[in-house]
Amino acid sequence: MTVAQSILLTLQGLVFLAWAFMMFRTLFLFRRRNAEQSRAMFPGVGAFLRQAKYWLTSAEDQRDRRLLLALTLALFAFNFPAFLKAQ
Repeated sequence: MTVAQSILLTLQGLVFLAWAFMMFRTLFLFRRRNAEQSRAMFPGVGAFLRQAKYWLTSAEDQRDRRLLLALTLALFAFNFPAFLKAQ
């Protein structure tokens, strides 16, 4: 493995860790909001979808949405050369 490949793999790992952190943070945010609104132990799929809709449209979550989108696009960009090479 060359130095460039090692650096790329390290960067890809860091981007993935940041992406995973943001995804879990978002899921736990959904859970917390559901618990505050419904007071149910297991609110269900409908409550999750309502929280997802709220998260996608609310101004207070705009920064997190943009960061998660940027991290997702970065993951795709890191993997795109490998996809082209496999063709």
